[in-house]
Amino acid sequence: MSPSAPLAWMAALAAAAYPTWDTWHNWIDWSSLFTAAGMPEKYYATEHYGGFTEGVIRCVRLYDSIDRSPFLPLRDDLATLTDLATTLAVPVLAVLIALIRRHSATTGPRVAWVLALIALVRPLSADYHGDGICSGSLPMFTPDWFEALSGGWGLWELCLLAAALLVLLASDSPAPPISGWRALTAAMDALVVYGLVALAPLLTGDESLRAGLLRQLQFDGIRDEPARLLVLVLPVGYLLWRHGRRTKR
Repeated sequence: MSPSAPLAWMAALAAAAYPTWDTWHNWIDWSSLFTAAGMPEKYYATEHYGGFTEGVIRCVRLYDSIDRSPFLPLRDDLATLTDLATTLAVPVLAVLIALIRRHSATTGPRVAWVLALIALVRPLSADYHGDGICSGSLPMFTPDWFEALSGGWGLWELCLLAAALLVLLASDSPAPPISGWRALTAAMDALVVYGLVALAPLLTGDESLRAGLLRQLQFDGIRDEPARLLVLVLPVGYLLWRHGRRTKR
């Protein structure tokens, strides 16, 4: 281990920890809690919000103007995964695993790929909104959406990318080759699975299924509407069929 390696590992841990620290810091803003506790309710009703009645703004949007992209379930699930990863300090745990297994030739590069993937997926899975108060979410892959995406990169992403680079430098191991065919087939499987998920609202008539696959794993939703199980049966059946074909080869 080179003399600079310990400093690189410490810097990688600090960079990976910043998004998690910033998340919890915004959630638990003690000064705001104490300030809010001392404010009378009348302040929020009049001074702060301009009155409950006057502060209500109703926006009516045509049903056809709502984004009905088949990629919405994938986007929402990726956003759920990245939010959970940040909240539960998965980047920090990944760097710690790379540090513990620093003599491995593959662990460091794999952890770096995980950190870079989280950093790249987070802006792509964000729900971008227009400038107007009633504009709502921007439809995916439109010029306005790409413009919003270009400004969706921030300090969190820079920290995760810096942590990935520091892990690669500290582990001092070459990145393992990635099979282009395996990456392509995995991407195609993901698109097919979420294409099937996008068909679920048409089969069941339940528009809430457009929220993504992960939300369908809630027991209450399946208990109230058993038809939601179709959103799980279709992807699982496809993956089992694909796995059966691979094993026969």
